[in-house]
Amino acid sequence: MGNGLVPLHYAIIEHFVGGCEDCAAGVVEALAPDYGGYKMLTLRDVEEALATAKENGILDETRCVLGEQGDVVVYYRISDFGKGMVERYLM
Repeated sequence: MGNGLVPLHYAIIEHFVGGCEDCAAGVVEALAPDYGGYKMLTLRDVEEALATAKENGILDETRCVLGEQGDVVVYYRISDFGKGMVERYLM
């Protein structure tokens, strides 16, 4: 990309490469300094990207908790398969 940033969906996956556990709100917060102007950096869109990555085997769900508004907050961590995919195709 012309701005030196990887595409947003790649950045979402790369956020988990170090082995951290996080939820959609945490990902939005972490990526906001670089991707804050992106229309797709919303809680809803990031939740969808994380769920898609989980269905594709890249992320694993680690836990679910009730959020402050009574919503379900899902936490993810990169899977072994996901680590391999990132090493092969994104790094």
